[in-house]
Formats: sequence, C-alpha cells, structure tokens
Amino acid sequence: MDGQAHHDRINAQLSDMFGTGTTEGKVTGGSFTYTESELRTIKDNWLDLANSYRTSFRNAEFMTRVQPPAEDMASKLHAAAANRSGESYKDYLEHNRRYCLQQAQLFQDALDDYLGVEHNNVTDINNTGQHGPQDGV
Repeated sequence: MDGQAHHDRINAQLSDMFGTGTTEGKVTGGSFTYTESELRTIKDNWLDLANSYRTSFRNAEFMTRVQPPAEDMASKLHAAAANRSGESYKDYLEHNRRYCLQQAQLFQDALDDYLGVEHNNVTDINNTGQHGPQDGV
C-alpha cells in the first residue's frame, strides 16, 4: 500500500469515528498466533528479565546502606536521603520483577493450554531449572 492510500485509509477510519460522535473504531479481522517454540521463548525471556531484576535488586542493597562521611547534620541528611532513594529503587526493581513473573506465567498458561496439560507455576519451573512440560507429558 503506497503512502497516499494508507493516509486515505486512516482518514476514512477517523472520519467514521468522529462522524458518529463516538470514539469507537472498527476492528477488522486481526489475529495472531504463536508456535509452541515461540511461547517457550517468550516465557523464558520474561523469566530471564525477572532474574535480571532480582540480580539488580541484590546489587542495589548497597544503595540502602550509605554511611555519612562525617557526623555533621548535612552529611547525615544526605546519607539518609541516599538510603531512601536506594529503597525506592529497590521497590521499583521488585515491582518490575513481579510484573515479569506475571507475564511469564501468562505465557506458561497459554503454553499449557496449547499442550493440553495441567497449568504449571513458572516460579516452580524456574527454581527447578525445567522449562516446559514435565517428563512423560
């Protein structure tokens, strides 16, 4: 589709939405599919990212133990602010790690549905080092 035809198509869709006084668009026949291998890869990528956040969380522990360089009030206040900032950063890392695990679980559930097997918990799979269905399935 050339640029002008694409532009005209977008204009037609937008005029349909705004001409009716609603913001509801028309969805036409879109779909997507994943193979078993793609589901496994995506799930594993989410787990790898979760593990990366876990490593960063452990490394960020030092950011919460800043000691003041001196006993004056300014040094103590700066160290306290740095420690609070480190705690906030750790909260951010933990939030993102949990999100990655949730996404991995969604892909694991989809994979289990695809294979017709009982749902597995990705944290159990990740802890045992297994990726995918159990032996004999």
